[in-house]
Amino acid sequence: KLIIAIKVVISVAVLVILTGCNTLLPSGGESDTGSWSTYESAERTFNKIAPNKTTTQDLKDIGIDFKTTPNLKKLTYLDVMNKFSLDGAVFNNIKLPPGVQDALNKHEKCIGYELTLNSHSSKRVGCFWKDTLRFEQITTTHGWEFKGLIIIVDHTVVYVLHSGSPKMNKTSSEKQPLGPF
Repeated sequence: KLIIAIKVVISVAVLVILTGCNTLLPSGGESDTGSWSTYESAERTFNKIAPNKTTTQDLKDIGIDFKTTPNLKKLTYLDVMNKFSLDGAVFNNIKLPPGVQDALNKHEKCIGYELTLNSHSSKRVGCFWKDTLRFEQITTTHGWEFKGLIIIVDHTVVYVLHSGSPKMNKTSSEKQPLGPF
């Protein structure tokens, strides 16, 4: 009986060593999503914003409030100029989107909101032993990113723009032929 038990233990150990154990590899995640759990939900919110119609109260009603919304950054007119890569001495010669140039000319009455959202999860895949001994480490990352810009003058939105990646899928591989050496 002892010989059979030893053979079973050795067989299981060899099987684990040869196949690897993915569940022992590290994984992690990062999420700065605020009130929006998906890219699509953030995009739907931004699509409700109409320049020259939406007010700051309307923004609060749809969940965009500087005092309570996470990941929302308030911008001065100087920050807005930087978003458009403008130099104060030459920006009059550049054609800007409707509403933006007028907003910038109003200086302190011009404010902007920048919303940055992201959700990423990463997982190491591959052979446990190759990963642990650092011969080959493969990481897959999935998620989404969203950025939105709102420019406001006198409590009315004059410009809105959003961008991002609704679906990210990235694989990175690091190989070291000598492993830990």
